[in-house]
Amino acid sequence: MRAEGNKFMERILIIEDDEMLNAGLCYNMQAAGYIPVPAYDLKTARDLLHSQRWDLILLDVNLPDGNGYAFAGQIRRDSDVPVIFLTAQDMDEDMVKGFEAGADDYITKPFNIKVVLQRIRAVLNRCGKAKAAE
Repeated sequence: MRAEGNKFMERILIIEDDEMLNAGLCYNMQAAGYIPVPAYDLKTARDLLHSQRWDLILLDVNLPDGNGYAFAGQIRRDSDVPVIFLTAQDMDEDMVKGFEAGADDYITKPFNIKVVLQRIRAVLNRCGKAKAAE
């Protein structure tokens, strides 16, 4: 988290290949007080993941250069940064696969942005409290 005044601003990496959706997510997250950074493919996401510190990753499953489930597994091997899937893959088996890959939450498209923002806050609060207890 980066302090700005008395407020902490969490950095969120948004890995979503739909440029309009990614831009809309960034807009809404910035308006909610987060620092969103877009990535449209896994190559860019990998570079960003290793070059900066993140408070949360919002991750799509179907990306042009790979699979979000496999990427989440890679993230989980190296980091405890929270991961929330945001995807059109809405079958129960898909959700189970996401959680098995290490997801902290799983949101299906279409979604209500207010619900997404609340779920992001809940995961950040839960993970922040866990880190504070260590």
